[in-house]
Amino acid sequence: MRLLGRDALVIPFLSLVAASLAFGQSRADLSKLVVVGDSLSGGVQNFSLLDTQQPHGYASIIADKAKVSLTLPLVPSPGAPNVLQLTSLNPLTIAPVGGSLPAIPRDNPCAQPTNLSVPGITVEQALSLTPTSTPTSAVEGWLNIVLGFPNPFSVAFPSLGCNVTPVPPQTMIQQAVALEPTTIIEYLGNNDALVPALTGALTTLTPLNTFASSYDSVLDQLAQTHATIITATIPDVTKVPYFTPVSAIAAQANLPTAIVAAKLGIGPNDLLRLSATPLAAAILSGHMHGPLPGACPSPIPGLVPAGQQLPCVLRYADALFLQLTIDAYNVIIFAESIAHGATVVDIHGLVNQIAQNGYKADGKLLTTAFLGGLFSLDGVHPSDTGYAIIANEFITVMNNALNTKIPQASVNSIAAHDPLVPPIKVPAP
Repeated sequence: MRLLGRDALVIPFLSLVAASLAFGQSRADLSKLVVVGDSLSGGVQNFSLLDTQQPHGYASIIADKAKVSLTLPLVPSPGAPNVLQLTSLNPLTIAPVGGSLPAIPRDNPCAQPTNLSVPGITVEQALSLTPTSTPTSAVEGWLNIVLGFPNPFSVAFPSLGCNVTPVPPQTMIQQAVALEPTTIIEYLGNNDALVPALTGALTTLTPLNTFASSYDSVLDQLAQTHATIITATIPDVTKVPYFTPVSAIAAQANLPTAIVAAKLGIGPNDLLRLSATPLAAAILSGHMHGPLPGACPSPIPGLVPAGQQLPCVLRYADALFLQLTIDAYNVIIFAESIAHGATVVDIHGLVNQIAQNGYKADGKLLTTAFLGGLFSLDGVHPSDTGYAIIANEFITVMNNALNTKIPQASVNSIAAHDPLVPPIKVPAP
């Protein structure tokens, strides 16, 4: 049943990949590049939108290599939310830095961003959410920072001297259209699967009909600009290092997977969330009695309300359900992209390949394991090196399908200076 269900989605998915890559366009005009997306497109690392990290995102790398402008909504220290930092390797300790954002949470409040990506946003929210003076969720808080300046919020701060004409609040997609772009990178949909996976609330996965309708509306509106549109597929979120397979725990303990699973009281194909891995190590070393508890603290501060716990384990059946749902989302992305004349970048395939084989950079084999060099301290967002690899995938597809001549980023050079590529050192206080 599982294999038939998966093949029923994957076979047409692969067929659409081939069709999409063959759907070439004339040379793209990148002179007015606009990006709409979520945290992955915004350059988030270590679970924070922060000015020292944002320029390392894949979209900024593409713009830099193409020698075109891309304005970021730069967020001052300590970031939004406070950036995670490594304070100890033994024991492994990761915590947010102290401090709070200033009243104006932007370095450049008078600048109109052309990277409009909002962390946490879903496809439907990109169509519906506008800046508000009374945000009720983390997503609305991020949206205010990105989309609220220079309009509408700078009007409330005349001392900034932004000298803007007041306009009604706009959604991400409305702002993108108003900017009159010549090329748009649209990379939405990740949070429709990722947030339910991280929190364990799989009932909040966006229904397929809602995802399809919202994605179609996004591309309908963006297509009105007559810009070249580039989209991307959603990676398998179970492959990020926020989740650790039981087999990996067993390999670290030099024990058979079946024995480790029995000691932990879980299935051999289940996945552990980050905060469960220290408990698993304690059980296997005899410092704690098994099995694993049902609930664990959130491994990322601010991911859920304070005091709320998450399931320690992502069960194998739930992981399969997530993978099938993501496959279905990606079929929709390909179908809608082709219908709207967009070019698709297959990040899903890229992540699967790297998860299986790793990636060689700067003389090292980097992996998707936690602190393996490709992801940041939250186990979800890429490191500088991970973002460079994603940027090069976009550049390759754009050069082939859109007749651009963008040089590749040097992953080796970026990895050589990436603080999250092993050997990792604890930063000086």
